[in-house]
Amino acid sequence: MERKILLDGIWKLYYRDQTIKADAILPSDSIQAQVPGNVELDLSRAGLLPEDLYKGMNTRISEKFERYEWWYELEFMAQKALDNEKVFLRFDGVDCIAEYFLNDIRIGQSDNAFIYHEFDVSSCIAEGRNVLRVHISSALLYQLDQEYSQYQFYGWHLEGGTYLRKPAHCFGWDIFPRAISAGIWKSVSLIYCDEYDFEELSYIVNFDAEMNPNLDFCYSIKAPYDALLDGSLKVEITGTCGEDSSFLAVDSPKQRKLGRIKSKITNPRLWWPLGYGKANVYDTIATLYRNGKIVAQKKLIVGLRKLELKRTESMSDPDPKFQFEINGVDVMCRGSNWVPMDAYHSQDILRYEKAMELVSDIGCNMLRIWGGGVYEQEYFYDYCDRHGIMIWQDFMMACQLCPMDDKMLKNLKNEFTQVINTLRHHPSIVLWAGDNEIDESLAGGGITPSFNTITRQLLPRLVMEHDAFRPYLPSSPYISDENFRKLKNGKDDLVERHLWGARDYYKADFYSKSKACFVSETGYHGCPSLESLKKIVDEDHIWPIFNEQWTLHSSDQKNNDSRVKLMADQIKQLFAFEPNNIEDFILASQISQAEAKKYFIERIRIKRPHTGGILWWNLLDGWPQMSDAVVDYFYNKKLAYSYIKRSQAPFALMMDEMHDWNYTLFAANDTLEQISGSYEVRDIESDEIIASGDFSILPNCSKPLQKLRMIYSDQKMLLIKWTIDKKSYYNHYLAGMPAFSFEKYKLWLNKLNSIII
Repeated sequence: MERKILLDGIWKLYYRDQTIKADAILPSDSIQAQVPGNVELDLSRAGLLPEDLYKGMNTRISEKFERYEWWYELEFMAQKALDNEKVFLRFDGVDCIAEYFLNDIRIGQSDNAFIYHEFDVSSCIAEGRNVLRVHISSALLYQLDQEYSQYQFYGWHLEGGTYLRKPAHCFGWDIFPRAISAGIWKSVSLIYCDEYDFEELSYIVNFDAEMNPNLDFCYSIKAPYDALLDGSLKVEITGTCGEDSSFLAVDSPKQRKLGRIKSKITNPRLWWPLGYGKANVYDTIATLYRNGKIVAQKKLIVGLRKLELKRTESMSDPDPKFQFEINGVDVMCRGSNWVPMDAYHSQDILRYEKAMELVSDIGCNMLRIWGGGVYEQEYFYDYCDRHGIMIWQDFMMACQLCPMDDKMLKNLKNEFTQVINTLRHHPSIVLWAGDNEIDESLAGGGITPSFNTITRQLLPRLVMEHDAFRPYLPSSPYISDENFRKLKNGKDDLVERHLWGARDYYKADFYSKSKACFVSETGYHGCPSLESLKKIVDEDHIWPIFNEQWTLHSSDQKNNDSRVKLMADQIKQLFAFEPNNIEDFILASQISQAEAKKYFIERIRIKRPHTGGILWWNLLDGWPQMSDAVVDYFYNKKLAYSYIKRSQAPFALMMDEMHDWNYTLFAANDTLEQISGSYEVRDIESDEIIASGDFSILPNCSKPLQKLRMIYSDQKMLLIKWTIDKKSYYNHYLAGMPAFSFEKYKLWLNKLNSIII
């Protein structure tokens, strides 16, 4: 059986400027380091960087360390391997260009921050004291040493990163600061392995015509020749879901190391997304026996669900689609894009628990893991499995094409294979997506996106080899050769879109007339609360807003204040005034954001069955900033949070836009139950009842209930109330066209909050 010893904790960290030649291998300057960690956090604790790395302009100070190299050192006690054992050092995440030394013997190197690296140290591990060193070179200098081909200049982020397998946002993004960083950002462990193990373990679920699941396990084992030949091995796989549902799969391999075995399922329970049923999962243990004794075990989560992505190539198809189907049911995807929890990724895991509570509370049934960040950790996927949250999983490539030379392709193949094999057992993952916006980047530069052999050849082959029964999408948005030809002629024919545009009035034609079946990115800025602003910028930079600290925390280190101006312009667009104090600016900005995101979500839900979902940008900030997020870095919720929570309820009433003098009240039922009740619509200011009636809505559909005759100049907030089984629920609608009175909206909002709370 495997034995694992964690080496996390306090290490020693040496550092020096890598551009200065030095005689000594090990630098003289050193501080204490925390593993897992990032060097900037250690420098901060040592007083060499500010205590608060994020406030004001402090993040700029850390740039001077980008050219530095780092040596991590740890002394630890260990045992030598037994005769039948091997010893491995496993690094779950190291950022990024690293060499590894144990007792002054070089044991390996790595150049990928996204995956784990494992080294056989059986021959150099010492009985007793050992010294482990990890040398990390400057990622910035590595980038400066590379040569670039013309096609790499067609990306949208040219600051760096194409030759490095580290998070793309590190070199600066509109949602993250420049934080190139370095560090051992995940756990380190010493692993003693004997001769027995599961080398491969995966499962396949098929369904018969009556939707009964058939579950097969595929396994490959490591064992000595005599055990493989003499028939003394037995594989047993068991899974339980609650007290009365289980499965059992048993095999006795002889003269073979692999097998595919069918399981017997008692009272099978399906996995459903949030709102459609229970997210049933089977806690599963695979056990390898030799002569009745346990010699290896492996745990995983199993979910029984039938998955299909029904997708057409273009909107010109007679029945255009981008629709996820789970267990034979078309699912309306309501959710958010997911960005990393922190600019320094060793801190991600510390933020998961609160973040995931927000995901469930706001009603997301899907998250898209954006390709400019990191692959999330086990806690994240386990939570999504157990709470019915579907995962759209990008591979970590965003907005700039990687080089396609042999060295990079080998690195990518290793990364993609490890990621697929590590994550494929999670039922929550419903899509592998090649990258973020690289097709758009290439098409914008006049290059056919299918030129990208990474997403057109390498990735689909690896997905087919290792996880053949899960959908794959080359890029988001995906641009086929046919779509590319149409785009060159000025026709946008994509079924799945990122809706950003000029970000002007949120009901402008760009948003309202988009025919896309699935919106996988769209957002609207909103200012954080005053409480949070005081933690983001210095007191004397809170107001007025056009200053260097607001600029830094509204984009990246490019001194571009366009996002600050955008927030101000969106206020002017909605209310036709310019706030003269920070309190009014915050509220007006948050109202603008909240109404916009509410509209984006409800427009998609109303248009069923043409539409399959919307993933707005985004739930939670990964550093203190002014952004599209509806919860800031300090977990303070903006007004949009409550608006979205109501708009994303599995069943909700909502208003369509005016057509032919009428607004239409709709019911959106994203459940598998028929729902009946009564409703009324009131003018929230006068309390006049404008509409009322009863409803009975079939499962999983959107249905118009009643038309309300009004005119655009009637500027009202409508309170929508519906009652089901004597319990009342609420939504609202802002009727009319801007400019609205800010003072009147505040009165409406106070009344709305008093009624709903």
